[in-house]
Amino acid sequence: SSGINAEYGWIVPGTRSKLTAYFTAKHSASVNVVWKRGNTLEDVPSRGFNSIVSGIDERGVLTAILIIDKTEAADEVVYHAVLTLGANITVTSSNITLRRVTARLDPVGPVFEGNIVTFSATILQGPDLISSAVIRHQESGREKSVCAENILGNFINYTTGILFSSHQGTYKFRIKFIDDVEFETDEISLLVKRKCRPLIAPPNTELIQEQVQGSLDYKISVKCSVPNYVIMFDDQTTVLCDTSTGRYNATTLTPCARVYIPPSDDKLGS
Repeated sequence: SSGINAEYGWIVPGTRSKLTAYFTAKHSASVNVVWKRGNTLEDVPSRGFNSIVSGIDERGVLTAILIIDKTEAADEVVYHAVLTLGANITVTSSNITLRRVTARLDPVGPVFEGNIVTFSATILQGPDLISSAVIRHQESGREKSVCAENILGNFINYTTGILFSSHQGTYKFRIKFIDDVEFETDEISLLVKRKCRPLIAPPNTELIQEQVQGSLDYKISVKCSVPNYVIMFDDQTTVLCDTSTGRYNATTLTPCARVYIPPSDDKLGS
């Protein structure tokens, strides 16, 4: 008789995978195991695939193992093991389907320094139980463990501390499942914006901040705060904050002033 350890096996492209089939037998003399795959039941390739057959243990179980040194997308198919004892006995294991672990990362929007952000990942296809996870900042190599309470079934989230410009860059989760499958998600980018220093409103004005359309920058404009006052310098009404550097493109904003209207000649002569 025969058996296999799971209906599905999980692969991560580029890593090693192992399939295991179990057979019961009275002796292991003249035993041969051939692994087949795909709908055409072709033999697995010899290169990069290693078949191991154990002796029969005290329970009369013989173990057949197939190791794939470096899994690829083409390896995501059905497998089974065919055991031959002597010349006349052939036993075929039940099928096992290799499936690729996949995940989705939720996007994170640009944030200003001093804020926090939450990274979230959902395992779309993979083993049932996650044993641990870390999040890695690629540029610095820093890694932070995800607390167990932030691993809920197939969902993982990690909330940062206060962010600074040095935290900008790409991040990814490294996830370990309870059956020793390890998986890395795709990378996701985080943009940390810098605010420009606060400005003091020039005399008789108020400042208005607006987002620059189609840009991550913002602008500061002046508006007269006193009725019947006017802008003194038309070319100094707006400054632009470059949020990649935290600097303005100009340093001066115009004040507002009252317009002096001299008396007319008639009033002077009256």
